[in-house]
Amino acid sequence: MIKLVLGASLLLAVALPAAAQVKPDTAPQRFDAADSNKDGKVDRGEYDGFVEELVLLHDSDHDGRLARAETANARDPSKFDRIDTNKDGFLTALEIAAFSTGDFAVMDANQDGFIDRDEAAKHK
Repeated sequence: MIKLVLGASLLLAVALPAAAQVKPDTAPQRFDAADSNKDGKVDRGEYDGFVEELVLLHDSDHDGRLARAETANARDPSKFDRIDTNKDGFLTALEIAAFSTGDFAVMDANQDGFIDRDEAAKHK
């Protein structure tokens, strides 16, 4: 978890150009963007990297957290309240990391440690 938070912080600090490469698109395009090594499946590291890039994409004021207004155009803005566990009106790297752990587990239906294209298609 510490590595994820540090990685997210570092990514927030230096990877803004990378965020421009990820677009919140349809499921197949999102899968292809997340599958960075193009092996036809998304492992936990690829998933976390993709989530971090999406956060960067939506963090319009570059403060390292997401306000509700910044998520209005997100794929599913209704998740905001579930992710905002401390109910302060912002999504932090820790809250997003905690949510994405559960989200990955749900999407990885066969629990093999990877999300394949079929599993991803079920969670558009």
